[in-house]
Amino acid sequence: MNSSTRLSEILRQSGPWTQVYIDDSVDTADPPQVVRTRRESVIDRLRRSGAPDADVAAVREVLSDPEPVPSPMCRFVLVRQGVVELHEALSGVPLEPEIVGHFVIPDVVPLLKHQPEAMSYVVVETDRVGGEVRLYQVGQQIADAADHYEGRTDSLHKPQAGGWRHDRFQHHVEEIWRQTQSQLAKKIDEVVRNYRPRLLVIAGDIRARQLLENELSFESQAILAVQAVNTRAEGSDESALNDFVAEHVERILTEVKASAVEQLELHRGRGDNTVEVTKGAIVQALAAAQVDTLILDTNKLRDREVLALDAEPWIAVAPEDALNATVLGSVPAQGALSRAAILTDAKIVFLTTNDDPDDPNPVVLPDDAAAAALLRWRTGPPVPGA
Repeated sequence: MNSSTRLSEILRQSGPWTQVYIDDSVDTADPPQVVRTRRESVIDRLRRSGAPDADVAAVREVLSDPEPVPSPMCRFVLVRQGVVELHEALSGVPLEPEIVGHFVIPDVVPLLKHQPEAMSYVVVETDRVGGEVRLYQVGQQIADAADHYEGRTDSLHKPQAGGWRHDRFQHHVEEIWRQTQSQLAKKIDEVVRNYRPRLLVIAGDIRARQLLENELSFESQAILAVQAVNTRAEGSDESALNDFVAEHVERILTEVKASAVEQLELHRGRGDNTVEVTKGAIVQALAAAQVDTLILDTNKLRDREVLALDAEPWIAVAPEDALNATVLGSVPAQGALSRAAILTDAKIVFLTTNDDPDDPNPVVLPDDAAAAALLRWRTGPPVPGA
């Protein structure tokens, strides 16, 4: 079962829900009592929000997990009827305001922002005797899969003497290196074929990197980014590789956002009735499972609300649009829109204006809209017979 299917199943369950989304980074300089105080504050806020004792106990157990996780890290927890339905350690700094409380529906926007469209990437560190291949999902701290390959280790040290024997031995060593990287390339190509990552990062020994790159398939080379640092050397700094990966992941995510807005403007310019940019029309399209791609500007949606429903059509602007579903209440628009999109199998793209005021080319929606939708099929004319 993939992650989007699992999330859809969770959101179909009736609430209410106890939810926690916090920055749970642990600085090595922090004394233990700082971490304990932070987590006890979460428990106290949950009690004051009306969360049931069973839910509070479940959250306490999750937060007391002693398993060390690299910082920076955020924690996302959903609990229902005392059962932890979802618990994720999310890589990076907070992307949304903190959430701690008891709600009629969960707000999965933070989770979706940390793990956009379940995008995966591959990191390879190689040297002349082998290498390690790791598959990650964006926003996750721990690799989904990791594989280590070690080639032949005989005759890897070149002799110092010169002459024809030296030349022949050097050729032999180079051939061993090439065979090692060829076998490693086959493992990488298999991962790329099976998991369809959006990015392949290679780092390590310079000669090994060169040999490996030449052995990769065209499909792997098409998503390749090479980090010119030998991360396999003794005493090397891991932060350079982490920063390199983060930079390229952010580049790809920006391209995804720009592509979505470009498609929106293209169809809007054609006037083919497959675009909606008003809240009421978007809600109606989601209720009809008509939305293919939902684009949300979360900063502009902060103070807006819609009605959440307990069943199809999941969302409404007015009570009379609820059909046979029960109105759960008026809730923040970005959470309700995202929930309805997931439950109708629509893709979601998040924009956040004003996050980087120095960005010369921010990705924004037309007409200063807070949300937009690309539709699976066109709407009819606004006036019958027009």
